[in-house]
Amino acid sequence: GKVFWDKYWAMREEYEKKNLRWIVDYDCKRVRGVLVSNSKHITLKDFTLVRTGFWACQILYSDHCSVSGLTINNNVGGHGPSTDGIDIDSSTNILVENCDVDCNDDNICIKAGRDADGLRVNRPTENVVVRNCIARKGAGLLTCGSETSGSIRNVLAHDLIAYGTGTTLRLKSSMNRGGTVENIYMTRVEADSVTHILSVDLNWNPKYSYSALPKEYEGKDVPEHWTTMLTPVEPKEKGYSHFRNVYFSHVKADGAKRFISASGWNASHRIENFYLSNINAEVESVGKITYGKNFQLQDIHLTVKDKSRLRQTDNIDSKIEINYK
Repeated sequence: GKVFWDKYWAMREEYEKKNLRWIVDYDCKRVRGVLVSNSKHITLKDFTLVRTGFWACQILYSDHCSVSGLTINNNVGGHGPSTDGIDIDSSTNILVENCDVDCNDDNICIKAGRDADGLRVNRPTENVVVRNCIARKGAGLLTCGSETSGSIRNVLAHDLIAYGTGTTLRLKSSMNRGGTVENIYMTRVEADSVTHILSVDLNWNPKYSYSALPKEYEGKDVPEHWTTMLTPVEPKEKGYSHFRNVYFSHVKADGAKRFISASGWNASHRIENFYLSNINAEVESVGKITYGKNFQLQDIHLTVKDKSRLRQTDNIDSKIEINYK
């Protein structure tokens, strides 16, 4: 797979100079490890994937599938770019269990299409169970997004371990993706040396998330997939993602950099109904909640190295109880 990593980094440098960061992942045409597409009743079990060119294991447009006992190591001989571990994409009734994932992007990720094309397809990911897994280096033990267009709902994740990944629970999208992420339950988690315990962002990675054709390409023929990526979401409000009904409990974390970073878009577009409880964490700093509605934090115990406190801005109908040490 490293040949594809080297190809990507070379193209990335070239494309960024041309303001084409948004399309380089597609033009590079890297190879995935395993793809299950448009299928039912498929089991992937007890094998190892090492150094895949792109995502290691993707379940796409499928139903009643399980991923069990996979070992994924995409950090051999370097760090693969966006080499996700397991991606559940626009699929339903999925079980992921007993997997060990070391990668350089999202360890276990729930996706459902992106932008205008994802809204056109409109296939949700729903009814997903993730249990008894280990996440090592990566961007997130469990990530929902940033592809949220078809909606993500009814995800139960429990009995999980995070060693050094970016975030324990991560929700991310952008303001042209649309869709709703809701009914996310995560409990019984041990985290060691993560960057964030909880991260929520409606405007993730703008350089990547928003497609814009540079002026020098205007009026010229461009590839068909460029045209698809450049199709605007209309009306623009259809591209606003909604995050709500998230339950996150019984978490023990040591050596985390930050407890929480959670931001809605503005006073008219908030992230809603987040319930955090029974969290014991050692963190460098606490973090912030901005434009939230009905955030309920109770039985939260934090040992904070920099002695900071939670920053709250423009939140409504919330009850925050944190015990600082």
